Amino acid sequence: MKRKLLVVALAAILGTAGYATLKGPNLQKKNPDAGMTMQEIKARDDQSKENWAYSLGVQAYVYGLPLKIFDRERRLRLNERKLDFVMSRKICPCAPVNEFGHMTKLATSDDTLPYTPNNDTIYSGVLLELKDEPVVVTIPDVFDRYWSAQIADAYLENLPYIGIRSTGGKGGNFLFVGPDWQGGVPEGLSLRRMPTNSAVIALRYGLAKDSPEEIANVMDIQKQVFTTSLSNWGKEDGFGKVNPVQMERKAYDGDLAFFEKMADLLNENPPREHQRDAVGMFQSIGIELGKPFAGDALDPAIQRGLKRAMNDVDNIMVWKVKYRGTPYATRWNNLHEGEYGYHFINRAEGALEGLLVHSREEGVYFSTYEDVDANLLDGSQKYVLHFEKDEIPQLQDKGFWSLTMYGTNFQLIDNEIDRYSIGDRNTDLQYNDDGSLTIYIQHEKPEGVESNWLPSPDEGLFRINYRIYLPGEETRNPDTLHKFLPGIQKVG
Repeated sequence: MKRKLLVVALAAILGTAGYATLKGPNLQKKNPDAGMTMQEIKARDDQSKENWAYSLGVQAYVYGLPLKIFDRERRLRLNERKLDFVMSRKICPCAPVNEFGHMTKLATSDDTLPYTPNNDTIYSGVLLELKDEPVVVTIPDVFDRYWSAQIADAYLENLPYIGIRSTGGKGGNFLFVGPDWQGGVPEGLSLRRMPTNSAVIALRYGLAKDSPEEIANVMDIQKQVFTTSLSNWGKEDGFGKVNPVQMERKAYDGDLAFFEKMADLLNENPPREHQRDAVGMFQSIGIELGKPFAGDALDPAIQRGLKRAMNDVDNIMVWKVKYRGTPYATRWNNLHEGEYGYHFINRAEGALEGLLVHSREEGVYFSTYEDVDANLLDGSQKYVLHFEKDEIPQLQDKGFWSLTMYGTNFQLIDNEIDRYSIGDRNTDLQYNDDGSLTIYIQHEKPEGVESNWLPSPDEGLFRINYRIYLPGEETRNPDTLHKFLPGIQKVG
């Protein structure tokens, strides 16, 4: 009787057609197994279970990829032999865990980095492990240039910055602690509580490219950047001393190794409270907070689905990285900012391509593989990018913009004049009489306008990243930033 009344009520609300839609074709069948043999029913159900596991396996990969990338960076810093190699080659601003590493030059085509490097700022960086002990990070005041300390958790999601925009150039002594740390904060320290025990800081300093002494100026600033274990703080000889970090890292093997690692990393650094429900959906494929992953104990159909997922996820991420962000008619993609919320695939693409991605107030990034007519950019062709006067980006104080040339491997392109990017800090840039600006993108040197030349490869596909640091209100506002995105036009 109650069910009949419910049906009548729904019919009254939705109308007869609406109720028919609500029931759906499958719900109207009294017996979906009718006419099938037991073997056919089992095969169908197993396939459905496998498909369900496949869909969850793809989602789990997307959710856990930033954790895996963070662990890749941590393992490098815990491996003394590998760390010595990359430090000697200046491949990254790497150093032992809880210590700052510094680059001493801008990135060039001689560098092969595990992320998309910029050619705009000199990097320093530190990977923090705070479970055993907090760490004091000391950064000097700097007021004469762009700089930022981008801070992120183990999921590579941004936290409040330190820098020329966020703190007015003021540095200081910052006490970084994990989520469960309890203790008194010594006088003179500013507390920074992390949502995970693992964290990372990317410190960037801008410089005038045409000024040879600028590298030395930035290196002088880097010499004033320190980390100190809290137990050493205040001791007569303790400043700048970090207690060694020892962490056993497990080896993973097999078709389901990613999910085993993901479960361990989730337990090591549980997600922020508001995201924990998202992890709950993975229980049916063996991933659950507080528990290890036992792949061999899973139903064979679940295992098959997860293995299928691992066969496809690389291509899914290749697609997503290529067409990440918000697309515009001029073929630029506005990359998602590093405060991702529940957009986990955006978080995964940001970690995979850039490791860390700026928040919108700090910088807006765009990339394209295509000219304005949607044809892939090709080194055998010539292009121009023309900015009308009112299309040149509006900036905050100390802000700047650049266009950077990359190969399909996300690394900088070798060229005869060692110019990897071009932008408003190039002091010899030639503007047109009406205030507009034309950038020439081609392999051969353009006669008479070499100062406005961004060299491309002699053949093959390439991509361009367009970065705007400290964008003005209109330049960062999603409703107006399209005004600053002219398309790349093929010449001839």
